[in-house]
Amino acid sequence: MSTWGEASLVIDEITKEIDEKAGAAGLPPANMQTFTAASGNAKAKLYITEPADTEVDSQLLCTVAGVKIMRKTGGYPTGPNDGTLVLDIDRADFGAYSSTPYEDTGLTNDTLYYYAAFPYSDHGVYNLSSANRATVTPKSYTIYGYKKAKSDSNPATRITYTDAATGFTPLTRNFSADTTDLGSWANSFIINAFRPVMLKYDGTVDYELDPEDQTKKKDGTSSDISNTSYGGNAMVGVKTLWFYRYEDADFEYVKIADMQVDANYKAYAHTASDGSTILEEVFLPMFEGSSVSSKVRSLAGQTPMNTQTGATEKTQIEANGSGWQFDDWANREMIRDVLTLLGRSTNVQAVYGAGHTTGGSSASSLLQTGTKKSKGMFSCSNNNDAVKVLWLENYWGDRWDRCYGMIYDSANVIKVKMHPPYNTDGTGYTNTGVSITGTNGGYISATKMTEYGMLPKTVSGSETTYEADGCWWNTTQVNFVFCGGACDNDARCGFSVAVDNLFSNSHWYLGPALSYKQPAAA
Repeated sequence: MSTWGEASLVIDEITKEIDEKAGAAGLPPANMQTFTAASGNAKAKLYITEPADTEVDSQLLCTVAGVKIMRKTGGYPTGPNDGTLVLDIDRADFGAYSSTPYEDTGLTNDTLYYYAAFPYSDHGVYNLSSANRATVTPKSYTIYGYKKAKSDSNPATRITYTDAATGFTPLTRNFSADTTDLGSWANSFIINAFRPVMLKYDGTVDYELDPEDQTKKKDGTSSDISNTSYGGNAMVGVKTLWFYRYEDADFEYVKIADMQVDANYKAYAHTASDGSTILEEVFLPMFEGSSVSSKVRSLAGQTPMNTQTGATEKTQIEANGSGWQFDDWANREMIRDVLTLLGRSTNVQAVYGAGHTTGGSSASSLLQTGTKKSKGMFSCSNNNDAVKVLWLENYWGDRWDRCYGMIYDSANVIKVKMHPPYNTDGTGYTNTGVSITGTNGGYISATKMTEYGMLPKTVSGSETTYEADGCWWNTTQVNFVFCGGACDNDARCGFSVAVDNLFSNSHWYLGPALSYKQPAAA
């Protein structure tokens, strides 16, 4: 063969390769505006926003004709003919999957899939950029749900189980024997999400505690639950839970999943300070915060901190180190939804115990922390003693807990913030548009279910109807939320909300609740 013939063959091969990769002459389209993948049960959910046409100085240089989506295992597709074709989106259908994902079904759970998007021009030129890639591992998930009938005033009948909880038997308590029957929930991911631990100041779990007696480690040896020299705190770890909260004219709905099923499911309690990173575990206070050597601690055998300003409490909380903060609204709503689901009732005091709610008049009325340290996950005799739920002691009653995440001010609306960092003036909080009406200091009778939790709306119920929890508010100042109620509030304790105190206010029945959320990486 002549030298020219050999050169011609080489040129033909190069031309063929270029044609395969680029399709034809001309500019390729820009990169995808959005191309992400979310996991589903045996499927991937693809969020797709196609590139715009390319213009420079009002001159049209490239018109986008379509986008090919390819899928492979073992590595990314390298071109528009490599792998399995998932979609070939025509220009007429651009935007169809920007907010509602395309579902690529028939996949195998726990298998890693690689996706690549290849936008192409009206001249057949493909964009082969590695910027247009995504991976996903489909996983099976479980959703437990409930719906609450707005018109039913009976806390014991207004909750109906939905989704995988349908047909479940709720948790029940025997107060005289101080025992708990978990019903159908014993082996659920809800129960398994919680664990009692000793958490070091740097956020490292030192060891787990005996679930039936926290004075012991899980291995049976003595724990540091009462040791003020220990470099950390007794906390309750909670693995990531995802919540979908919404309402219609007749019902309020809560669905809890063990993974993000779709964009409606939020893990606000597990959202880090950057607003996007989802934490694997957050830590709630096993005990009411007490002041030990100018640090707010969660340890047994202490007097709950009281009669201090919010600023003093904040300083002493942060003395534990980075990531330590007041408990917050996102945590509280997570626990409310879990307890409502487990007990199938909106009267948590009736299901789990009234707690220490009567007889209080001064700081000397407060219980020493650790009253229930030798008890299991739930405990209460229902005889004006401490209540313990999910290893959280005095989660209501005894003393109000100062929390981050909700304010109520002269605008007469609830404003919330669902993740750190927090401030003390309410800057950057989300206006929910929900106002509180009714009898100040009465019982919550109507609520609004939002993605930010269940917000009090009307206060005209009783201790045995609707929510059976108290509510106080003030519209003349910037009020920070206090949660739970105190030992002088009687039945108005529970998931009670008080937004009638300045952050700076101090009183014998007000104090700090400690929590830990790993800060997002810088």
